[in-house]
Amino acid sequence: MKRAVPALRKPVAESIVLKSDITTTDAFKSITTVLIGRIAAQRAAVQQGDPVGVHQMRIALRRTRVAITIFIALVHGPETERLKRELKWLTGRLGPARDLHLMDLKLQEAGSVGSTAFRKRVAADRASAFTNARRAVTEKRFDKLLADLQRWVDVTDHAQTAQDVPEKARTFAKRTLKRRAKHLIGKLDRLEDLDDEQRHRVRIAAKKLYYASGFFDSLFAGRKSGKRLARFSKRLKKLLDALGILNDAAVQRQLATSVANQSQPTTPEAAKADDDVTAAGDAARDNQIEAALKAARKLADTPLFGG
Repeated sequence: MKRAVPALRKPVAESIVLKSDITTTDAFKSITTVLIGRIAAQRAAVQQGDPVGVHQMRIALRRTRVAITIFIALVHGPETERLKRELKWLTGRLGPARDLHLMDLKLQEAGSVGSTAFRKRVAADRASAFTNARRAVTEKRFDKLLADLQRWVDVTDHAQTAQDVPEKARTFAKRTLKRRAKHLIGKLDRLEDLDDEQRHRVRIAAKKLYYASGFFDSLFAGRKSGKRLARFSKRLKKLLDALGILNDAAVQRQLATSVANQSQPTTPEAAKADDDVTAAGDAARDNQIEAALKAARKLADTPLFGG
């Protein structure tokens, strides 16, 4: 009998909208304030064991870390580094719940695939991971992180813009996005030759660029540059979708191996059943390699802001 999976809830998130003449400093404050709000908004869902809440909080945490990276010239310092470590801590506490939830869903969809011991271990590990995620957002450390983040945004004096940072956010955004796009496209030439870890690093670079484009897209709305950015972002998203499936397949293979070692199948038949769990992921990987290469070629042919 299949175990009931909680209904997935569609989250409501405040959009990042920047005025066209906003300064780089104020853009940083506006972006990070919205992101902190998104983290806080998912707390109740994580406490309730909602897989969507866990996923959305992880996304908000990653976006916040990317925002800090994007604006690091404005905010570098010991407190920034400490907050980055705290954000990484919380992301790490949520990660296993997300990964094991996806594996549990795959096992349910696959029906009889996987030995009984393997399936029981996945279910037990999933439950434990969600308990750890719930505990993380009820700790004082979580409350302190949110309070410290907002205080850092509000009271840190960024009025003296760093010498190499343009005062106007649109100028800063254009320069930042073009530089990161050039860096990413340079990595796509050898995409088919990369191993899982190398491809994952490319995915991280692509995700950072995609998040950054989302931070700044309102600055270019109604302009020709806005249309170019939208087209670039659409093609970047297709690349990310393909790389995401490849990464999920790699994560699921590693997770299946780890869980199988813990469940200790006692017969060759059970061991084979556990190996079958990763077969669908391997097939998805093979199918997505070509999709990723196609998306990479299209992205490379889409100059950002007209080149």
